[in-house]
Amino acid sequence: MQRTLSICFGSIPIYPDRHIFALFLLLVFITKSVESAGEITGFRIESKVCELKDGRAYVYANEDINIRLFGRGFNSDSQISFTVIPADRKADCQDLRTTEIFQVYPDSEETGMAVINLKLLQGSGEFYFFCFRDQNVTAGVVAQFVHQGRGAWLQVGTMIEPSKYYILPMWLLIVIIIILLIFSGLCSGLNLGLMSLDKTELDIMMNSGTPQEKKYAQIIRPVRRHGNFLLCAILLGNVLINNTMAILLDDLTGNGMLAVVSATLAIVVVGEIIPQAICTRYGLAVGAKTIWFTKFLMLVTSPLSYPISRILDCILGEEIGHVYNRDRLRELIHLTERHADLNKQEVSIITGALELSKKTVSDVMTNLEDVFMIEISSVLDFETMNMIMKNGYSRIPVYEKDKRNIVALLNIKDLAFVDPDDRMPLRTVLKFYNHPVIFVLKDTPLDIMLQDFKKGEIICSIT
Repeated sequence: MQRTLSICFGSIPIYPDRHIFALFLLLVFITKSVESAGEITGFRIESKVCELKDGRAYVYANEDINIRLFGRGFNSDSQISFTVIPADRKADCQDLRTTEIFQVYPDSEETGMAVINLKLLQGSGEFYFFCFRDQNVTAGVVAQFVHQGRGAWLQVGTMIEPSKYYILPMWLLIVIIIILLIFSGLCSGLNLGLMSLDKTELDIMMNSGTPQEKKYAQIIRPVRRHGNFLLCAILLGNVLINNTMAILLDDLTGNGMLAVVSATLAIVVVGEIIPQAICTRYGLAVGAKTIWFTKFLMLVTSPLSYPISRILDCILGEEIGHVYNRDRLRELIHLTERHADLNKQEVSIITGALELSKKTVSDVMTNLEDVFMIEISSVLDFETMNMIMKNGYSRIPVYEKDKRNIVALLNIKDLAFVDPDDRMPLRTVLKFYNHPVIFVLKDTPLDIMLQDFKKGEIICSIT
């Protein structure tokens, strides 16, 4: 007797004995196929993730994205694809695919890796859904792509990677960065060059420098007169320029660390070392030729730099230029002797003049035993006149009996009209001209003695 068994996918006639075994094999095959079919239960993005929102992952469009899959049944033949059409899990996805096929590289039966690349979805509410296929062939049947469901945890959105947006064209941005770097170096150089030129030095250059130095000093002097204002303006401008350059470099490179490193190297080498090395030698010329930049900087930063400078003026007082005392001025002359247009004799005269107030008569006097003198009873004959001329002194002390007893002073000019053949007594000449003899103490300062010489008083003897 023929009997039938009703099944959900149709009716199959059942015959005793022959078909019982066939039906058993069919049920086993269906069960094994269902149990062995792979599925995706979750995923994780392991590279660039643009955003996670409402339980959905958004990846950058048109970029290779590493994705880790979780589920079961992964093997070396597993593949995934994507569709934008939502459907229930295990629905046929073969004709719904909207992307290419991506290979799955299993780590185990439960996890695997894949590299996907998705195009940008045009609709704001559209998402990609997973389609999974296991290429294993069982009983001559090739597996098809199966939809993995519409759960939010199995949806992928796409977004455009934030591209570089420049307010100005890139080439113009690079030009601006280069100009800012030059201005940064100029600020650094002017800070050293201008501030090292104090009022005293500028006054010296204006009065005794070369024509070029006088011209440069006259240009710089009005600005340098406001020392604290100039200092605050240069420093604020330098900081502002350096910060702006760092921001633009960050925008240009898109990497904060790279921007910091490149800005630091550029500022140190081009913005600090080179300009300061130049301005230490040519600060006057650089400051004069870039005075327009200095004035512009003072104008731009004046709302902040001027009040700060006024506070500094009140606290520190008016700036005073370098002032040299005698010792420092003398040492300065000695140190610059090799580079200045001075010979040793001139240096000796200058340094000697600086020491007049510190030295006394005893420091420069000649010992009495070494002084050339004439006895008052001498006769101005040929021998005596020859001896006087041979010694070559313009003034000769005259003593009586003892060399310590100086009584008169003979000026060599007094002998102009004396004839040696007349053998005129020395006493007669001295009495006629009568030069006074002035005695001073040995501790008398030399600057006082210089004043006496300038008044015409002749010093002839010292005790």
